[in-house]
Amino acid sequence: MPKQLTEKEITDKKECILKIAENMFQEMSYVEFTMSELARRCDMAKGTIFRYYETKETLFTNMLYEEYQRWFKSELFDLDKVKRFTKESYREFILKETEKVLKERPLLIRLVSIKRTILDKNVKSEDLLRGMEGLTKAIKTLSVETVSKADFLDVMDVFEFYETRHLIIVGSYNLSLSTNNRIKLEEIDHENLVRIDMDRLVMKTTDNQLKALLC
Repeated sequence: MPKQLTEKEITDKKECILKIAENMFQEMSYVEFTMSELARRCDMAKGTIFRYYETKETLFTNMLYEEYQRWFKSELFDLDKVKRFTKESYREFILKETEKVLKERPLLIRLVSIKRTILDKNVKSEDLLRGMEGLTKAIKTLSVETVSKADFLDVMDVFEFYETRHLIIVGSYNLSLSTNNRIKLEEIDHENLVRIDMDRLVMKTTDNQLKALLC
């Protein structure tokens, strides 16, 4: 009879699988990524992988929400260094943090680009709900901490702004891969077009939202 794993052992297994999956995704596209290869690299049976992550999409959705948590933890860490904000220093902080996401979190950007078109189509609603609850909690924490350093801001306004910024990143990346841009990709470098288009869209739109928040 198989040994019954403890809760901690189950969590450790899932984290180990997820880490190896992240490393694999750095090397290949979503299409090239297979659960069979993941099982081989984890030195596990394929069925064992599916016991922890029922579908490939479920695995990648967990990967995405882990990246969201890392993003917000990093921003909270930087926020903790700030004593007080002025309107201008807050604007500078947010633009700097947003640029940091674009330049230092390629895994998050790649996962975001396949969320709506691929991941959401084969994931249980409870898995999506759990991920969204974690994301909402992180945004609330970030909002409360921000307002404690900026008495000219309201918690709900900041919360809505952070949610909007998240949607800006998701929407801009998907827009950069729209039909019109795909035609352009045949003539120029794919990655450079996506990078330039998305960075410009995200930074400009975020700045516009900041101006509305701070007016």
